[in-house]
Amino acid sequence: MATRFFISAKKDRQLEVDAFANKLKAHGWERTLAWKHEDGANHKENSEIALAELQGVHEADVLIALLPGGFGTHVEIGAALALGKPVILHAPDLKTLETPYPCVFHYHPAVKILISASPDVDAILACIQ
Repeated sequence: MATRFFISAKKDRQLEVDAFANKLKAHGWERTLAWKHEDGANHKENSEIALAELQGVHEADVLIALLPGGFGTHVEIGAALALGKPVILHAPDLKTLETPYPCVFHYHPAVKILISASPDVDAILACIQ
């Protein structure tokens, strides 16, 4: 069973992401990167953040994307798929899943889609086992 996770979401959802991550940690899971909502102050810092985030995806057993995502969310999903990692997409509704357009990679065989009002740790765990 997967035990290391990376969460991808909009930067302005950091409190929600951290709370969800803490629930997974309570089940013995390890977060590969606890990102910050701020951008770097310059190109060098942004470059370091990008490398750290990709390393976090690489080290994870599973990527969990909380939609709607930010600009980097689909990059991180693509990196996880390229590395052969399972991806779990959580969306509060079908409209969010398919806005601004239906993405074919949401339907990749390695992707599980969960639609519910809020992320459910038990549902996430059931997708991995």
